[in-house]
Amino acid sequence: MSGPKVVRIVTREEVLADCHRMLRRLDRTIAAWTKEGQGLGQLADGEIAATQARRRALATLLATDATIRALRDAQRELSDETAFLGADLERRRTLAVDHAERVQRRRRQARSSAQTLLHTFASRRLEVPAALVERIAAIAEGQAGHDDAVQTDAVLAQGFAQLSPPADASLSAGSSEPSAAQRELAAQLTDGQMSVTFESWQAAHLALSREPAFERLDRQIAEADVFLPAAETAGFADRLRDIEAHPTGAHRNLLLDSLTLDLSDAVAGARAHRSAIDELEELAAEVRARASDDTGPLLARLDALGGAVTMDTIEELIEHCRAALARVQQREAAQARRQAVLEGMARLGYDVREGMSTAWARDGRIVVGKASLPGYAIEVGGQTQTSRLQVRAVALSAERDLARDKDVETLWCSDFAQLQAELAQHGDDLLIERALGIGEVPLKVADAAEAAIATTSKARTLR
Repeated sequence: MSGPKVVRIVTREEVLADCHRMLRRLDRTIAAWTKEGQGLGQLADGEIAATQARRRALATLLATDATIRALRDAQRELSDETAFLGADLERRRTLAVDHAERVQRRRRQARSSAQTLLHTFASRRLEVPAALVERIAAIAEGQAGHDDAVQTDAVLAQGFAQLSPPADASLSAGSSEPSAAQRELAAQLTDGQMSVTFESWQAAHLALSREPAFERLDRQIAEADVFLPAAETAGFADRLRDIEAHPTGAHRNLLLDSLTLDLSDAVAGARAHRSAIDELEELAAEVRARASDDTGPLLARLDALGGAVTMDTIEELIEHCRAALARVQQREAAQARRQAVLEGMARLGYDVREGMSTAWARDGRIVVGKASLPGYAIEVGGQTQTSRLQVRAVALSAERDLARDKDVETLWCSDFAQLQAELAQHGDDLLIERALGIGEVPLKVADAAEAAIATTSKARTLR
């Protein structure tokens, strides 16, 4: 079937260009994955080396004379590797949040235990070494330098050792009147045999002090520790300590709700901002790598960005970068497609001349003649930006032997199959999407200007 056809062409050059674009993106992903992973303390040298080895293997493939099929496989591998590293980084962030949550919960529980000990010292009027009281007070206030769990537990254990039955006062710092649960805890210290150890006392105390609202905030503070600046996280942690000091009641519940909402908004905003910044940096790097005359103003805006950038500005620049890259990619791919088709036709003996590619881009179509087909030519049209083309045999004059039309379409059928083979040898694909049969529609007659170009003796060709 070699009547009018709609065909799609994909050139090796455009697939290779896309592979190099994806490799540059992978490089940026590896750099971000390495930097943040090491910052989180969760990335070993061996993992980095293995990732770099996979990257080198892909880069080596692109440097060889790979077929378009091999390059498509490379596209998938590059995409998979980039997606894997992104997911792996998110997994490591989650692990970091889990660790920070455990640390936050341990700090809060240590503060609560220390406050209970101080209250008990005071209520029993126990004489405790001043240095020990000072160290326990520092834990109770959440002062820096008391993050080591072993050291903190050792100090609390020393404080617990100062207690002796009878425990005639509350072990809670929340009220001078002990609750039933607190009296039960105190009674454990007065069983006459001193069977309560520091560990069992601490476990019982933590069970009494556990509150779901505070445990949810432990998680949120942990997320803030990973995603927010240290100063901002410290501000939230201070608010949580202040709330802990409030007596149980409606006012404290309101403070807890307010802190929960503020933390949720801050972390969500920080994550969205980080994701947007990462995308903008990736797109900006690609725009710089493929700079052209029309990207100059955009690059100037990108270079002028300061440290504090609003989400509105980021989103606007992302859209501009995407549009600029789409234009560049379409322009480059279209040029590669036109060049591939014209060079293939030249190798088959068609009169392809310099300037035809420009004329095709300008007019949307060209007519290419062949010395062995006088009075006829091949029209190639369509916007190469979309990879879809229309090809058909055309007559150069209405005054002709119509009986030859079918013969010309038959010859073009053979030439088209050879054109497909020629392009395939150079790594390009020319695929038929839709075609009419020979003689199914009358041949189009090229206009006078096109006919004149097709019949003029060529001065220089692309062959």
